[in-house]
Amino acid sequence: MRRLFSKVFFILTVACIWEAVKAIGGYSDLLLPGVMSILRSLWLERIQIFHMTLFSLQIIGIGLLVAIVLAICATILAFSGRIFSEIITDVLAILHPLPGIAILPIAILWFGIGTKSILFVIIFSAVWPLINHFYTGFRSIPANQLEVGRNLGLSGLKLGRDIMLPASFPHILGGIRTGWARAWQASVAAELVFGAAGGNGGLGWFLYKKRFMMETPGVFAGMLVIVLIGIAVEYIVFTWVEINTVRKWKTIIN
Repeated sequence: MRRLFSKVFFILTVACIWEAVKAIGGYSDLLLPGVMSILRSLWLERIQIFHMTLFSLQIIGIGLLVAIVLAICATILAFSGRIFSEIITDVLAILHPLPGIAILPIAILWFGIGTKSILFVIIFSAVWPLINHFYTGFRSIPANQLEVGRNLGLSGLKLGRDIMLPASFPHILGGIRTGWARAWQASVAAELVFGAAGGNGGLGWFLYKKRFMMETPGVFAGMLVIVLIGIAVEYIVFTWVEINTVRKWKTIIN
């Protein structure tokens, strides 16, 4: 909770500095809208922003879930044999550094302009850090922990659930954190490039329209919503999971 308050204090400090820069520089709202202009736009567009936020969260949730399933399958495959491990490692080294937005032309070619292309870019962006963290997490499990589990009669699913999953969970949680961030970036970037087909879209599409109509306060209002959602997910969802898993297990061990 203290970290959350520190982030809120940071945002308020930035808002004060923002207003000071605008006042000193004499910038117009077209170039640098004031905080009140941004909040006014946020209030006036609240219904549209709400629906577009739900759309973004839905498509990101679907893409992230698919990416997690693919990462689990790839990790299992990597541990099934040395050849598969080398293949997964090589593919990861090639595609992990590639930005998701770079494959947007291929996505448009295969799926057209619309939700399917955005979903494809989201999955591509999220799956590689997930595989990297999952694979690293399971490889970093100390051998003595596995031996203790086997000596206690654990094997198969029970060994994975009681020993391997808790030992690798910090890496898994880190991978989901990174995958979530990459999914957001991919969704917004894709919609900023080509918009959204049929008038349906998320916050990236909202930014695209406001930028096209030169409504700068609306652009910053959409960016503010993205930042606030990121803070909420990080310090409510991920922090809660970390407190009730990783930190609790460390306390029990110590």
